[in-house]
Amino acid sequence: MNKPKSKGAAPKIARPRLGESVIVRAPFFAQPTVALVIGLYDEDTNDIAVQAFPVGRESLQIPAIPYFDSEPEVGLRSAAWAA
Repeated sequence: MNKPKSKGAAPKIARPRLGESVIVRAPFFAQPTVALVIGLYDEDTNDIAVQAFPVGRESLQIPAIPYFDSEPEVGLRSAAWAA
């Protein structure tokens, strides 16, 4: 019988720095868009806060979006990764 996976600490990934450019995918954007990292959280999460700049819209702050080292699979609706 398999053990269920623990929901412990977030996986260790290289965290972005404040002001770094990232690409963001979110349900309210038609396609991925550029953003700047404006906030980092504790080491136990890979969520970041970003200021996104979608084409044809006002900029938008996203307070917590999961950060990945590279572009995650398409099925993941909300994600940020290095530009």
